[in-house]
Amino acid sequence: MKEVSSLAAELKAHLPWHQARIIFLAQFMLSLLRARSTNLYRVAENFQSTALTESSYRRIKRFFWGYEVCLKQIGKLILHWLGLERYTLCMDRTNWKYGGKDINYLVVSVAWQGVSIPIAWVCLTKGGGNSSTQERIDLMKKVIALIPAEKIDNLLADREFIGREWFEWLEQNHLLFRLRIREDFSIDGRNGKKLRAGQLFRHLKYGQSEVWMTKRRVSDVLLYIAARRSPKGLLIVVGTKNPETMIDDYSQRWSIETLFGCLKKRGFEIESTHMTEPEKMDKLMAILALTFLWCMVAGHWKYGEADQLPLNKHYRPQNSLFRLGLDLLRRVLVNSCRRSDETSFSDLLYVLSRT
Repeated sequence: MKEVSSLAAELKAHLPWHQARIIFLAQFMLSLLRARSTNLYRVAENFQSTALTESSYRRIKRFFWGYEVCLKQIGKLILHWLGLERYTLCMDRTNWKYGGKDINYLVVSVAWQGVSIPIAWVCLTKGGGNSSTQERIDLMKKVIALIPAEKIDNLLADREFIGREWFEWLEQNHLLFRLRIREDFSIDGRNGKKLRAGQLFRHLKYGQSEVWMTKRRVSDVLLYIAARRSPKGLLIVVGTKNPETMIDDYSQRWSIETLFGCLKKRGFEIESTHMTEPEKMDKLMAILALTFLWCMVAGHWKYGEADQLPLNKHYRPQNSLFRLGLDLLRRVLVNSCRRSDETSFSDLLYVLSRT
């Protein structure tokens, strides 16, 4: 129980919750690390408690079924632990099915060390469909309540997140963006004739880029345009209000795809939960965000920068910072500390509090 009380003390310093809820949150986070699954019964089996597993399971159900969680408070704690001065944001959706039920999440995250950390999210009521402009705006309002617009360097998003009303709202709120444009999207060419984006840049060879330093009209909004054809032949067309380094900046958008992979099969198996109601899933996402960030911060503290990790024969990191941090935390929690590590639970907790 020492680990629970220590983590609870760190959480209590930032969350104005009742002590019983703080203790529960600490227990759930530590159990989530041990179980590596969001299946609530498996989490209950790993609770550090003298109670029976069935009792812990009922306690978990009471939390998700009966208590409210302020997601703004969770977002502030995530930003405190992250400890950044400037922010690059990524927006994307992830979805999965449980039985015949679609769970469809719109997420905004902060890009950091090759991955991104979720800070705001909403469970869309529709099935696996795209988000609406109003849903994106409502979510970004929550983000701006956490991070002032002047501290946001870029908002990165894929081809789904386009449209005149959306572009105009971002501009009105002084948010710089790098948004990918579909290849079939109409853009004013150099002679003023409307052409599809794919046609305008079909001359690009593998690895080539092109930036237009004069604005073109896209969805009735004037934007700078840039394009790059990847080594595998994928054409990426980006629209933005600020042309400098737009293609290189946009490449960080992949970090949110990495996040979703870590929340799913490569990490905490979010699909294994049997919950589908948005209110319950929002609480689970909050706990996952805190635990995921702890893994990342621990990995960064122990192993350094993500771009300095050893590479395999395919020139990719042998292990991500998330996986290294997760394994380190689980090793300390499950198997105690290896002598070769010389790492204690207090060390891993300190990396949060000192940020």
